[in-house]
Amino acid sequence: MDNSGRLDTRIAISDDTLAPTYGHPLAAERRMLRRLAFPDALIDAALAAALANRTTIERELLAAGGVTPEQYYAVLADYLCLPFMPELPAASVIDRPHLDKLLLDPRGLRLEENDGMTTFAIVPRANDLASLHRRLALHPELRRRVVVTLPSAVRSTVWEVGSRRRLTNTIHRLFSWQPRFSARIVFWGKQGFLIGSAAVALLAGLAIATGPTLLVVHMLMSLFYLLAILIRLAALRSRPLPVTALPDMNSQRLPVYTVMIALYREANMIGQLTDNLRKLNWPASKLDIKLVCEADDGDTIAAIIAARLPPHFELVTVPPAHPRTKPKALTYALSGARGQFLTIYDAEDRPHPDQLMEAWRTFEAGPPELACLQAPLTITNGTQSWITALFACEYAGLFRGILPFLARHRFPMPLGGTSNHFRTDALMKSRGWDPYNVAEDADLGLRLHRLGYHCGVIVAPTGEDAPTTIRSWTAQRSRWIKGWLQTVLVALREPGRLRDELGVVGFAVFLLNGLGMIVSALLHPLLFLALAITIATVMMPDYNPGLVHQLLCGVDLANILISYWAFLKLGMSRMTATEVGQLRTDAFYVPFYWLMLSYSAWKAFLELYRTPFLWRKTAHRPSST
Repeated sequence: MDNSGRLDTRIAISDDTLAPTYGHPLAAERRMLRRLAFPDALIDAALAAALANRTTIERELLAAGGVTPEQYYAVLADYLCLPFMPELPAASVIDRPHLDKLLLDPRGLRLEENDGMTTFAIVPRANDLASLHRRLALHPELRRRVVVTLPSAVRSTVWEVGSRRRLTNTIHRLFSWQPRFSARIVFWGKQGFLIGSAAVALLAGLAIATGPTLLVVHMLMSLFYLLAILIRLAALRSRPLPVTALPDMNSQRLPVYTVMIALYREANMIGQLTDNLRKLNWPASKLDIKLVCEADDGDTIAAIIAARLPPHFELVTVPPAHPRTKPKALTYALSGARGQFLTIYDAEDRPHPDQLMEAWRTFEAGPPELACLQAPLTITNGTQSWITALFACEYAGLFRGILPFLARHRFPMPLGGTSNHFRTDALMKSRGWDPYNVAEDADLGLRLHRLGYHCGVIVAPTGEDAPTTIRSWTAQRSRWIKGWLQTVLVALREPGRLRDELGVVGFAVFLLNGLGMIVSALLHPLLFLALAITIATVMMPDYNPGLVHQLLCGVDLANILISYWAFLKLGMSRMTATEVGQLRTDAFYVPFYWLMLSYSAWKAFLELYRTPFLWRKTAHRPSST
């Protein structure tokens, strides 16, 4: 590595350097590639990268793009005197158990012919080429049954052949494993009974004793609203996350890192997305980038194919089936994740180039139960409108304030919808994302804690653009809150078990942060209404409101003002001076912003009954920032 921490693969290759390694596999591989007449300049550059990254010359040669996979494997096929098939007929492949292992290591595939004969499509490797050539020479009858193909051809065929089985497993995996973790059933019987009983009790109380019932409801509403603000106040008092220097790591130890992006109707974003992914400070030979699309999204698929991306990019198409959600697509693609670590991005994301490097170093320095790291999301179009300015303030408070506070104390942490970095084995053991939860990030963060893991944070950010219109903002926010409602309902199916899994303090923090966020959004306009009614009543002649009503009026007013103050103070305390300067004039719109939040919450509450799994897509445009 150089002094900036970036990878440096410029290693001088001289005869003196190669002499001690003449018997090294790389030396033999180099001789074979020279025999195949690949240019020395390409081979030596790939050798330097292979020494730096502890890979093979072949992997680095293909990752560098100087030779396309089609050109490379055609040369290998010619050397072996075998036919070259760049595409494989899926109809000739039978979906067998463990077929998906070929997604991870596409060595070859068995093709069943109509005449009963079997052909083996192989992906030869340069360091095995000499021995394979000798074997074919000793057994010439094998040549009639062997063809050379591409790794991408094997993977795409396996994706297609196993699609029905994989899709069924994706949809039912979590529910079959642990139904208590799945949002497939919105209300369990006991929950429906308790909610219905509470509604009947409230209606009976209003009918029998309207005044006292309203007073009790008002008191409980005001108290819970006040308690829900405590998380923001605690995060505000917590120190901002320091930027600490992580220990320098040997770049040769870098593992394969999987990057997954779920795309739907994002053809216009492919150029910006792939440009930003190419900037990641990680060897291309150790990247596994999966662009996950719905199979019927022809425009996005066509844009990806037209981009002619290098071999570490892979297009994964998800067969159309309900629920049509992002978590279903991600869990489907998880079957082919080749990385020891895995992260997800959205189409509009601009991740910091060193984000993967920081996540890997943090994982390596942390305990095995550290299963996930959340990178902060930074809004880059905060100057566009008052909506984007307050969205930027909210994100600063959440990703630079609340989440670091929760991570520091190992409290249950709701993940953001993007820039989550996982240990892949922990993600697999947790059964991936819930395809029925439209806030899969919050659900997965809680489930990891319930299974004995914990989540942390890093500081290298991801740039995003906030929604710019009220309509797009409320559509996105109502989906988030609907997912939070699903997550809370799933978690509270067995409150005692949840308390035991999270601990008493963790359980309380989850209620205040999760349920509190939802309830405070639902109650916000009711506080205004209660405050207005109380003030109007107090102004009536010859009316003595009494101490209780005066206190409630004061608490309602304090709740409103403290919630606004905590929202702005927490966000601004974590923003840069430039960001704060852009926000000052837009702070006056906070009451409107919170009323939009309340509208979205009530919309989500109604949708939970009518369309619980509806995924409202947020449209994106290439960023100008």
